[in-house]
Amino acid sequence: MHRTIEARRTARDRIWQSMRILRRFSLPDLVATAEAGDNNCLKYTKGLTEAGIVRLIKAKESGKKGGHAQWALARDLGPKSPRLRADGTTFDPNSGAVLTESLRRSPPEGGQS
Repeated sequence: MHRTIEARRTARDRIWQSMRILRRFSLPDLVATAEAGDNNCLKYTKGLTEAGIVRLIKAKESGKKGGHAQWALARDLGPKSPRLRADGTTFDPNSGAVLTESLRRSPPEGGQS
C-alpha cells in the first residue's frame, strides 16, 4: 500500500499563498484566508514589505470603519514562501537568492549614495 505524505504547510506558507491569490489584501483578509494569527500575519507582511516583495498601498485609518491598512503583492516570487531570517535578510527558496541584503545595499534612486 502506497501512501503519499504531504509536507505540513506552515502558517507563513498559507499567508504567502493568500497574498499570491488575493494580490491586494488587509490583515483581516490574511487572517481569514490563511487561518493564521494577527501577529504572525503582521510580522510576515512587514518583513516582506522591507524586502520589497509587498508594498503598502493604503495606511491604516484608526477609528474609521474599514480603515485597515492595505497591501499589494509587488513581486510574486513563486509558490514557495519567502523566509524571513533572524539576521534581517529574506530568503527566496524559489530562486535561492537572499533579497533584503541586496536591497539595503542598493543606492537610492537617482544614483546618489
